[in-house]
Amino acid sequence: MENISEQLETLINQFSEKDTKLCLENRFPYLYTKAYYFNRDGPESYASSDAFNLPDSSFSSEDIELSKLGCKQILKGKGFSPKNPFRNLGIRGCYKLFELFHFNFTNQQVTEVLDGMLDKMTFKHFVDNKEIIYYNLI
Repeated sequence: MENISEQLETLINQFSEKDTKLCLENRFPYLYTKAYYFNRDGPESYASSDAFNLPDSSFSSEDIELSKLGCKQILKGKGFSPKNPFRNLGIRGCYKLFELFHFNFTNQQVTEVLDGMLDKMTFKHFVDNKEIIYYNLI
């Protein structure tokens, strides 16, 4: 059985050179690791070891379910590229997913409208203020 580092490396090795660059610029390995542990440990256990005790009481049961869905998508390499966005999270679900990983929402821009709206969403980390961009199909 592969460990988390090997799983992440296997996934990233499947990306194009452009997508590898995008995923690294947008801290995908950090998010992947957090998503892995959230799904493995469950919300309560994850919160007990989280620096900000997230998810906290501001997360509804629906927010938790959408966070689980978002984590599953991260583990499949989704979100950091406009050609492979998050799906079925909605706007609040996407906000809460990134809050879970210590990011605040800062900007949203519709980049495309086909079978839905493709939102380009910018988030800033609570501690180091570094920004990342992820895509969410609404």
